[in-house]
Amino acid sequence: MFTLHSKVNYLLKITAVFWIVTKLLSYKLWLSNRLFPVLPVFDFLDNFPNGFHLFLFIVGMGLMVLVLLQPINKKIIGLTLLVEVISCLLDQTRWQPYEYHCLLVYCFYFFLKEQKHFINCFIFLMVATYAYSGLHKLNGGFLFFIWEKSILIKFFGFRMDQIQNTAVHYLGLTLGLFEVVCALFLLVSKHKKIFAGLLIVMHLFIIVWLSPLGTNHNFIVLPWNIAMVLFLMVLFFTNEKTNFSFKELFEARQIVFFILIGILPMLNFLNLFDDYLSFKLYSGNLPKMFICIENRAKAKQFNAYFSENKTILDCPNTIAISNWSLKEINVFSYPSERVNIKIMKKWKEQHPDILAKFYLVKYPYHKENIQLLGE
Repeated sequence: MFTLHSKVNYLLKITAVFWIVTKLLSYKLWLSNRLFPVLPVFDFLDNFPNGFHLFLFIVGMGLMVLVLLQPINKKIIGLTLLVEVISCLLDQTRWQPYEYHCLLVYCFYFFLKEQKHFINCFIFLMVATYAYSGLHKLNGGFLFFIWEKSILIKFFGFRMDQIQNTAVHYLGLTLGLFEVVCALFLLVSKHKKIFAGLLIVMHLFIIVWLSPLGTNHNFIVLPWNIAMVLFLMVLFFTNEKTNFSFKELFEARQIVFFILIGILPMLNFLNLFDDYLSFKLYSGNLPKMFICIENRAKAKQFNAYFSENKTILDCPNTIAISNWSLKEINVFSYPSERVNIKIMKKWKEQHPDILAKFYLVKYPYHKENIQLLGE
């Protein structure tokens, strides 16, 4: 029998399991002895030794194991939050969407007094994730790069001439609308199981699509997708009815999470709030940063990260920042102009003998949207 208490326990332990798995898969992200620069959120946090990063990684993992193996303890949850936040402050790249999700879940438990409030905020987090993720997919970048190139061509094996049809092109918009509609009905429908089930099917498709059975790309997000399936099952397919109250979000401490999860991501549409903190997932229109190397012979340590295919730049020796980070630390770089500027400054400090220019390309990816950084 599932009770409210057991639901809370399962949700916290599921989070712990997949948090551990994700951190192990991206262990280099949590260390500093790597080529991809460590980018602290605040400059005064720079230059901590690798031993300190390793210490935080080990302690954080140990605390998550305690959450998993022992009865839920608010002090352990609080210590886990403290260690993870410190670690994330030491490197902006660590603020990946799934890391942010896990931090929020533990914040719910630590700061909210009642278990029903924890469940209420957890449901709202799920709904906001799907709703904003869906809205951000309603653009041409998603249709071309994700829908056509990745799903239809690379995954299903269609040829470009087979999908050069207006109806097929715009059919991809239904994927974003699907997420938005399911999110809304998770809030208002009397038949929440139907829409939770549809979202589970979506996650199962994503798991196959990104796995070695599919495109074998960015598999670091697979644990999060599996966790989302389990979250939906615990919330909507157990005997204990899960109720959501929009009114309760405006009570006491919940309103902070309502603003953080529901309101601030809206500012992203005005470019006033970060993409990853706004649940902008697989949108296909994030800005791209490139490094153009003028004396490649001096950059032999970066040979594995040079782009094999021609890029939008008229430069034969190009490193795409997202490809570099994905290959070395198994995550995409944090999509923010201020972070890209930090990458440029770090490069100039650490590799003064390598002549390089830094370019930011905003969507749509045309030559007129290429910006030379540092000038």
